[in-house]
Amino acid sequence: MTIMGLLPAGLKYVSGTSGGENAGPCPWCGGEDRFRVWPDHPSGATGGRFLCRGCGRQGDGIAFLMEREGLSYPDACKRLGATPKATGAVRTRKPDTWEPKPAVLPGDVWTTRAGQFVDRCAAALAAGGSGMDYARGRGLTAKTCATLRIGWNPSDLYENRAAWGLPPEMNPRTGKGRRVWLPSGLVIPTLCDGQVAAIKIRRSAWTPEDQLPKYAAVSSGGKLPMVLAPGKGKPCVVVESELDAILAAQEARDAVFCVALGTAKGKPDTAAHALFMAAPVVLVALDFDKAGAGGWPWWREHYANAKRWPVPAGKDVGDLLAEPGMVRAWIMAGLPEADTTGLSWLPSSPEIDHPDFEGWWAAFDLVDLARSHGLRVVLAEGRPHLLFRANHHPDLVSYAGSLFADAFPFLEQHKGELPMQEVQHG
Repeated sequence: MTIMGLLPAGLKYVSGTSGGENAGPCPWCGGEDRFRVWPDHPSGATGGRFLCRGCGRQGDGIAFLMEREGLSYPDACKRLGATPKATGAVRTRKPDTWEPKPAVLPGDVWTTRAGQFVDRCAAALAAGGSGMDYARGRGLTAKTCATLRIGWNPSDLYENRAAWGLPPEMNPRTGKGRRVWLPSGLVIPTLCDGQVAAIKIRRSAWTPEDQLPKYAAVSSGGKLPMVLAPGKGKPCVVVESELDAILAAQEARDAVFCVALGTAKGKPDTAAHALFMAAPVVLVALDFDKAGAGGWPWWREHYANAKRWPVPAGKDVGDLLAEPGMVRAWIMAGLPEADTTGLSWLPSSPEIDHPDFEGWWAAFDLVDLARSHGLRVVLAEGRPHLLFRANHHPDLVSYAGSLFADAFPFLEQHKGELPMQEVQHG
């Protein structure tokens, strides 16, 4: 018997992947086709394998029965017609005592050399040609590349380790000294306080048959996540690759901040952890593959606000680029109902006997106006700002501006409650 025989009818055959892939609603979290079953998986797993791209549950037929029906291991084996294996001594699961750690940054010499390399590559990309064509082919705009100092390395380079502040290191296979490898491709720096702290290069020469990685990390870079468009209380999207984080931020930086952890097993540092804890929701969008699904339980255990949110098609964010607007629509669909005014922290109405603090009543009048006409109050450059949608009537702009001026003393005193808004330059 396979997992297919344990499920109600209704799963559809969708592809020949791994011996035949079937899709349907998840027995745990519902949906329409998020639950995938491979009854004849080439791994030989008992009863086949299953994976839910929604809740992250996965395993073989034995795991399915043990979790879904509460069977013991021997009973699950019996149900599937398999012989239980000797389990040996009973193992007790150790509690997870994970604590976030501060980012580990490279030395000054490395940072200086990395900055020179990044600036040179950024200039090469900005000049146009094959580098800019490649970046646009990956979904990046020229503005995004310039803002994040993304660049193009036209040819493989091998530099002395000493130039990067690194000690000599021998290659045991060749007996020669190692060098810092800078392969040709898209240069993606991770910045910390404006300085280059780590570099990944998306190799232009990579092929699926390549024995070397698709993304090459420059030796001895910092150990820290890439965090883009952070803000107090903003929702978050967590992805694996830096390029995916950049694409997500490019499309929805006004609504979320984006974090790349490098791998499905990556963990946040102290700074990212603080942002996650303050976020209304953390959309965990690890790659839709076995490793990504395997990484989800950790997030579910450590963050009550985490929500499994894989891409609706393909494996990662880059696979959504074929349909314009899909990246943003996917992100926005995962967010809770937004505070459209920026003033939802105010009580529903002021008490009559509340002290007559300057600006108190004007703030409540401003809330009503904001809800009716799509206005929003944010904190930008350290002070409250009133934002209007395009083409508002001049009378509304005048009246709202007057209310905002009256409410300003109160808003200034409580500006820590306001949502932060990045100021866009250029």
